[in-house]
Amino acid sequence: MNSIYSVYLYISPRNTYTGKPHSLHLQEQKSEATPIPASTPTPEQEAETDKQNPADQGTLSKPDHPDTISADKLVFIGDSRTEGLRDAVNDDSIWSCLSSMGYDWMVSTGVPQVEDQIEDNTAVIILMGVNDLYHVNDYVSYINSKAAEWGNRGAQTYFVSVGPVQNDPYCSNAEIESFNAAMQANLSGVTYIDVYSHLVSEGFSTVDGTHYPDSVSVDIYNYILDHLEEQRSGIWG
Repeated sequence: MNSIYSVYLYISPRNTYTGKPHSLHLQEQKSEATPIPASTPTPEQEAETDKQNPADQGTLSKPDHPDTISADKLVFIGDSRTEGLRDAVNDDSIWSCLSSMGYDWMVSTGVPQVEDQIEDNTAVIILMGVNDLYHVNDYVSYINSKAAEWGNRGAQTYFVSVGPVQNDPYCSNAEIESFNAAMQANLSGVTYIDVYSHLVSEGFSTVDGTHYPDSVSVDIYNYILDHLEEQRSGIWG
């Protein structure tokens, strides 16, 4: 799949995410209304306004939680959409991501180059699949195997569902929904984070049919952190 993002790999030098929450304000991005997959009910326009405060859009937020937090390490593994996530939030997680990549790259490079960082209290967050939905069985087998291995180190593995597209020439939302359903049903020892349903419900936009503007990337990031919070009793120090 072609990508509008620059092709490069970045791994942040810091390993833990601690300190005060970011306050990142992004310019409002205008886009056409989002086409909603046929299998998902179209949200009412009035309801969408109620669900998300416009003042909060594009703002990094810190999840609420009790002050019983350990210093966790976040490792993100993904493709060009993950590059967009990294660039939008600019945090101090470890990022292994490259434009237009899929299963073969994840196995040969994406995982190996960060695997020595995966240890106790590490959250491994995988965002892969949009470029090669047909590799669904391979993804399930490999991620399940790695999740068991990393679990022995005290790490937890998360798979973030492939997000929706808008008139993407390479894949459809129906194909994405099928991929996501298979991943959710067959992953074992892995926490599934349903970003797809969240974006369809709350509304989203793209810059080219596939990739998201910074405001949507920040929303995805916060949604992921909220679910890490629920599973791990907090990742914030």
